[in-house]
Amino acid sequence: MSLNIFKKNPQNDPAPKAPKLLTKEEILSRLLGGEFSDYIEFESETQDDCIYIPELEMNIKPIVFEASERLVSLGFNMYSDVLRSQFFECSVGLGENCESAYGMAIGTFAFSFMQGLKNLSDNNVKYKAVSEFAGHPHSWNVFASNIVGTGQSGESHAPSDYWELLNEDIIKRLGNQKVTYVKVFCANHESNVIGECRINDIPVPELGEKVASIGKNWSNAGYKSEKQFFFIVQDDSTIVDYPYASLDGREKLRSAVAEYLKVFSDIRSQKEYENIVDTVTAITGDKTLASECYSFITEICAERYFDGTFICGDSFNLFYPDNTSVTSYKSQLSDYIPIKEAVFNTFSSNVLGENTDRVFGQLVEMSSIYNAYQQARQSNPDPKGLRVDCMIHNVPADFEIR
Repeated sequence: MSLNIFKKNPQNDPAPKAPKLLTKEEILSRLLGGEFSDYIEFESETQDDCIYIPELEMNIKPIVFEASERLVSLGFNMYSDVLRSQFFECSVGLGENCESAYGMAIGTFAFSFMQGLKNLSDNNVKYKAVSEFAGHPHSWNVFASNIVGTGQSGESHAPSDYWELLNEDIIKRLGNQKVTYVKVFCANHESNVIGECRINDIPVPELGEKVASIGKNWSNAGYKSEKQFFFIVQDDSTIVDYPYASLDGREKLRSAVAEYLKVFSDIRSQKEYENIVDTVTAITGDKTLASECYSFITEICAERYFDGTFICGDSFNLFYPDNTSVTSYKSQLSDYIPIKEAVFNTFSSNVLGENTDRVFGQLVEMSSIYNAYQQARQSNPDPKGLRVDCMIHNVPADFEIR
C-alpha cells in the first residue's frame, strides 16, 4: 500500500484558498469524535479521552504532539487486556497543508499498526518462530502488517522483505512476554537514508543499520519511506509465570520503583548507597527488581538526558559473583520496559517533591554513559554521535533472569 503525499494541482486551476491550520484541540476532538474509527477495521467507541476496541479489550489514548502548517505528529498509548500488553506508537504526517498532514498521520497508523493488529485478531499467521530464554523454550506466531509507503520515487521495486532481513536478530531478542511488537521504518530522501527498528519501542541501532541497507538501493530522486509492524505472540503453553503480568502487577512494579527512588533521594552516605538493594528488598520483597533498579535506572536517566548525543545499543552483559555472565537485551527482560516507564512516571509526578531535579541529576552523573561523555569531552568539547553498544552490570548470585 502506498500513500502519496505529493499531490499537484493542474496549472490551470484557480489558486486554492489557504487551508485552515488545525489546532491540537481540534485534531483531538476529531479523533475522539469518530474519525479514528472511520479508518480502522474494528468496531470501536469513545470512552472519555480514549477509544475502546471491544474485540481486543483495548484502550487507545490519542495524543497530539504537534500541529503545524505542513506537519502533524500524533501519539497513541494503548493497553490490551486480551494481549496483556502495552503499546506506544508515534505517527507523523507531512502534507501540502495541515489537513492533509493530519490525514497522513492517522492513515499511516491505521493502515500499518492497526491493520497488523487486525491480522492478529483474525489469526492470519504469517510466520512461526521458536526461541529460548532463561533456560526455557518459547513458541511464537508472527503477524505482519501491510508495508505502508509514502512519498514518491522515480522507480518501482519489488516489495521489501523486512522479516527475511531481520528475523534471526529479532528471535534472539524474544523473552517471555505474551506479545513482542516490532516497528520497521526506512526512508530515503535524495540519498539521505534513515533506517529504524524498534522492539517493544526500544531502538536497536544494529538492526536499524540493516534496515537502512534496503533504502540505499532505492532511487535517490524525491522522498520515499516504508513502515511495517510485526506482532509476535507467544503460545500460552510456553509462557513462564511472571509476577507483574497483570495491570495490578504493573502497578505493584511501578510502586516498587517509586520506593527505590524515594530511598535513593534520602541517601546521605556511600554506605547507605551500597546497601540500597537490601534496603529496597526489605520494603518490596523482590531482590531481583531492586537489583535491576540499581543497575538500570542510572543508565535509563542518562539515555534520556543525552538523547541525541549517544547511540545506545540494546544489549546487557550481566556478571555474577562467580565470574559467569549472561548476555541479554532490553526488549527481552520483562522488567526493563516497565521500570523505564515507572521511572519517568515517578519523575513527572510529585512523589519526590522538591528533590526531583536533584535526584535525576545525581542518577545521570552516576551512570557509565555520563562517564563516557566526560572522557569524550577531553578530546572534543561538544561530542556528538557517541556510541555505547553494550552495558555491563554486576548482579548478585541469586539474580533471576526473567
